[in-house]
Parts: sequence; structure tokens; C-alpha cells
Amino acid sequence: MSTAAQPPLQSLPESDFGAFRQCTSMDRIHELLEHGFPWMFFPSDMEQQFQRDGAAARARRFLISGLISLFIYNGFLLADYLMARDVFWLAVELRLLVFTPISLLALYSFHKGALPWLRQAPPSIVDVLALLGGIGAAVSLAIILMLSRSPLIYFYPVGFMVVITYGNVVQRLRFWFAVVFTVVLLGTFVGGVMATPDFPARLLWPISSMVLSVAMFTLSANYFLERDERRRYLLTLRERGLVSELSLAHTRLREVSDIDALTGMHNRRHIQEHLSLLWERARRDGDHLSLLLVDIDHFKKFNERYGNPAGDACLQKVARVLQDSQRRTGDTVARYGGEEFMVVLPRTDASFAVGAAERIRQAVEALQIRHESSTTALHLTASVGVVSCQAGPQLTVEQVMAVAEQALQQAKLEGRNRVCGLSL
Repeated sequence: MSTAAQPPLQSLPESDFGAFRQCTSMDRIHELLEHGFPWMFFPSDMEQQFQRDGAAARARRFLISGLISLFIYNGFLLADYLMARDVFWLAVELRLLVFTPISLLALYSFHKGALPWLRQAPPSIVDVLALLGGIGAAVSLAIILMLSRSPLIYFYPVGFMVVITYGNVVQRLRFWFAVVFTVVLLGTFVGGVMATPDFPARLLWPISSMVLSVAMFTLSANYFLERDERRRYLLTLRERGLVSELSLAHTRLREVSDIDALTGMHNRRHIQEHLSLLWERARRDGDHLSLLLVDIDHFKKFNERYGNPAGDACLQKVARVLQDSQRRTGDTVARYGGEEFMVVLPRTDASFAVGAAERIRQAVEALQIRHESSTTALHLTASVGVVSCQAGPQLTVEQVMAVAEQALQQAKLEGRNRVCGLSL
């Protein structure tokens, strides 16, 4: 069976299914962009994809911000020395001998994937590690706050503001992680202040209001940052969807443009491109190639006598005959123009090509379509020009086409309803 008997449009149902899924996804994107996502969640499958797509960038930010924040965290030893000198060496131990080694080990393990569970961990592991790191830093502040008896220690709780900013703005925890982080930090702050002996009441409200304000401001900033990130992601998905739709439309247009609307077979444009490709392959491999031009005899008179609808029906019947006459997968048939058809037979010598042309001529004649205006026969007939050659550098596909036209004209001059073959 010829490849022309199975036009590429048969692949469209699968494309239509893909387009339906794409359309459904686009509808969800449009709905989210229009109505928003106040709870900072997408539908489950889209949420998982969002987390996966952003995992690499978040991992890089976690590593870089973690190292910078660790450096700043240890830089606060100067504040420990100035405000809590009586427990300064405890602060050194907590910062340099406990928190820093644990943090560096966690960062290194995350970067190298040294721990098996880190390799398979979900993207939220970044938020978990950042949250635990921030809580660890806050706990170290609370311990120093509770144990120091320095008169300046009552100003020490402002350090909680730095830790809250780290989690909510620098690491940009996902919003609900940021909420948990903020609540835990505020609880640690309250616990540390309450456990500090003789904390001055006149400083309690100003410091608490500053810490609480920073918590609310940074949490709000975190919310809007994530909202904007999610919106940009949706806009990117929409843009990709539009590009995909345009690509699908272009593919469909290309497929339609290669098909003759009346007969459903390939058209002149497709067969010329296909012939050029086959010719290049045959020339490279030194193969034979044959070309058939089939012309319905006196078709103009047929249309004049029986009308265009009958002429269209006639062309469709001849097209089916041509398609059914091809016995090999590589053979291709197309409507070349008007009442003319082309058949390309790769790896075919002259004897086989002439035999194929004769079968086509007999099959058209066997249709027994009445043609009273024909001067050749009382029924529809066809003339076939055949050219066969071995592809080589000295020949071009244009030369082969020209000889095929000559063969067809020779068949017409010899009385039509016959096959005329030429070789190169």
C-alpha cells in the first residue's frame, strides 16, 4: 500500500488529545491569573511541577545565602562581646563550635547529596533546612539572653529581628514555612525574654513591638514575593502554552497544505519536496528511481459534457485506483495538478516501472466510467509517461521531470490510453 493512501492527517486524533489537555491546562492558568491564589497553593499537579521547576534555583540561593548568613551570624560575636561580655566565651562556643560546624556539614551534605535521603528528598527540603537553621540561630540567642547578667543584655533581643529577616526575606521560605518559622521565632523570643531575670518593663513593649513589627513586615514581604514568583511562573506557563498552540497550528497547517482537498492524497507541493529528498538519497546510494506521470485522457471534454461535480467524482475514483495500485510502502502517489497524477517509485528499474504503469492504465480503464466525448474510447482512459534512471551526479531531478513530461506527451501523440517509457 502506498504511503499516499495513509495521509498524515491520520495522526491528528492524538494531536487533538494533546491539544485538549493543553487547552485544559491553559484554562486553569487563565483562571489562576484572573482570580489569584490567596492560599499560596496551585492545584496539586501544578503545585508539584512548580516546586520541581524552582528547586534548582532555590537550592542555589539556599547554599549562597546560607554561607553569607553564617558569616554574618558569626560576625555578631562583636555584639556578644559588647552586650554580653560575661558569657562571651559561651557565645563563642555556641556560634563557632556548635552552630557553625553543624551548619557547614548540612550545607556541604546538601550540596554534594552525600546523604541518601537528601538525593530523593522533595524540593521542600530546602525550606526545612533553612527553617531549622533559623530556629537554631534563634535558640542560641535565647540561651545567651537568659544566661547573661550584663546591664546591656536587655537590648539583645533585637537580634531576633535579624534572624526573622533571614528566614522570611533572605532565604525566602515558602509562605507557610515562613508562617511556622515566624511563630516559632516569636515564641522563642517571648520565652527568652520571660526567662531573663528582671527584664525592665519599660523596655519590654518597645523591643517586643519592634520584633513583632519586623515579623509582620517580613512575613508580608514574603507573601508578596512568593505571590509574584507564582504569578511569573503562571505567565511563563501561559507563554509556553501559546507557543505550543502556535506550533501545533503550524504543524496542522503544514499537513493540510500538503494534502489535496478533493482527493485526500498528497498534492504537487508535497510530491516535489518528497521527490527531491528521494533523489538525493538515490544519488548518494547509486540507486534506481522511476517516475510516472498519469493523465486522464480528454478530461476537459468530460467536464464540459457531464459537469464539474461528475468530474470531481471521476478524479476521486481515479485517485483511489492509483492508491490501490501501489504495492510497496515506499511508493508515493499524488495529485500533480488538474487531471494529472504523479507516482514516485524509489529503487525501481524500467521493467518494473512500466509494469506498474500498465496496471494503472488497466485499472483506470476497468472503472468503465462512460466518456462519450472522448475520441479515444467510449469510457474513461489514461495515458502514462514513465522515466527510469540510475541517480548520479550528472543528472538532476529537474531533468528527470522533463523526461517524464516528454514520455507522457509521447503517449498522447501515439493515440493515448497507453504507456510510454523513456530512460536516462
